[in-house]
Amino acid sequence: MQEERTVGTVPVHHQIADELRSRIASGELKAGDKLPTVAELAEEWNCAPLTARKAIEVLREEGRITGGRGKAPTVREATARTPIMLADGWTQKQKDLVLRPAEERKVMGAIELTAGIPIAECDSTAKYSETKADAEQAEIFDLPVGTKLIERVYEMTHKKTGARVSWSVSYIPRQYIEANPELLDDSNEPWPGGHQHQLYTVGIELAQFARSVIAVQPTPGERQKWAMEQGTPMLHARSKSIDIDGRVVEYSEARYPADRTEIRMVEHLKRWTPEQLAEAAETAGDA
Repeated sequence: MQEERTVGTVPVHHQIADELRSRIASGELKAGDKLPTVAELAEEWNCAPLTARKAIEVLREEGRITGGRGKAPTVREATARTPIMLADGWTQKQKDLVLRPAEERKVMGAIELTAGIPIAECDSTAKYSETKADAEQAEIFDLPVGTKLIERVYEMTHKKTGARVSWSVSYIPRQYIEANPELLDDSNEPWPGGHQHQLYTVGIELAQFARSVIAVQPTPGERQKWAMEQGTPMLHARSKSIDIDGRVVEYSEARYPADRTEIRMVEHLKRWTPEQLAEAAETAGDA
């Protein structure tokens, strides 16, 4: 991809960063190659060592290089991506899975559908707790402030690397699921068939998912758990599960590192009708 240079009158350290970024993009500086030293950059650009050091820091913050704490900065290896499909029809697959036999549901969960990582290769934890809806949550569910909610925090880590592969928190009004006491007990996780099957056990069928995605900078603790490089943002995906009666029955937030996440969006367009084509042709003839 073509890298854009900083435009206008810019500080020297950004000019240096632009040049180094261009060398990396062109392949002149390859993964594993050392960057020019601070002294070499200062001499080449006729600037102070502090200015050259700032340029290197810009690239480090962008996640293009590694190093620091006594190690020479080097071009970062491309991140091995395990695409997480946030909108690729997997929610329909999960809904279809609800009506499948239990043995099939046990081996096909959300992580299998979104990332293609077998459940057997992951360690999963689920923690339930009861809380009360604040003003924002009450508005989402169209229920009174203080309504009892079940908060559910899910985390999955890869057994081989120990790195986190998924994390999410969801909220469900207790009144919607308390008819099945098993849905209030986190010892029943991982639930075969996931949350859509859980809702199915209390007569709830989902009709729609409404999602939004924003980018934020992760905390140092999040970087550590996700094995993320410096400079990589975190994507927060917010989802509302809406049932066939139009109620929001679950609200969740999931987090994904931006450098290993793929968001796919497909929009189907209606074909023009013969009447529309004829009208357009007639209008064009009158012009």
